[in-house]
Amino acid sequence: MVSISSTYGIMKLKMSSMASHSYTLLDVHRDIQKGYRLSCAMAVAERLGITDIQLAELLGVSIRTLQRVPDAKSPLNAQMSDRLYRLARIVAMAEYVLEGANSARTWMHEHLRALGGAKPLDVISSEAGYREVEDLLGRIEYGVYS
Repeated sequence: MVSISSTYGIMKLKMSSMASHSYTLLDVHRDIQKGYRLSCAMAVAERLGITDIQLAELLGVSIRTLQRVPDAKSPLNAQMSDRLYRLARIVAMAEYVLEGANSARTWMHEHLRALGGAKPLDVISSEAGYREVEDLLGRIEYGVYS
C-alpha cells in the first residue's frame, strides 16, 4: 500500500513497510537515497490523472527509462525519487490548500494567469518552477491575490 499524506509543510510517501513513528526530513532524505518504489510513482500519477509519458517527464527521464524499471516493487534511483518526492509534496499541498483531491487535480491541469498561462504540472518540472507553484499555493491559502 502507498499513501500520500500531509501535515501541512511536511509530506511523505508512506509505504506499508514503514513503522508508525515520527517522520522527519532526514527520514525523507534516507528514503530518497534508498529509492521510492515504482508503485509510489504510479500512485501519484493516478492521483494526478497523468499518463506514463507525463510522469516520466516529471521524473526527468525518458518513457523508455521508466519502462525499464523491472516491476512496481523496484526502487527508482535517487534522482527520480527526489523528483517524485517533490511531485508528491506539491500534490499534497494542493490537496490541502484547495480542499480535496479532485479540485487539486483539476487545478494542476489548468492554464493559470499567475503562472504566465502555464499549467502547474508543466512548471514543476524544474526546481524554480516547483518553488513558484509552491509560492502560488501559499498565496492562495492566505488569500493573497494571485
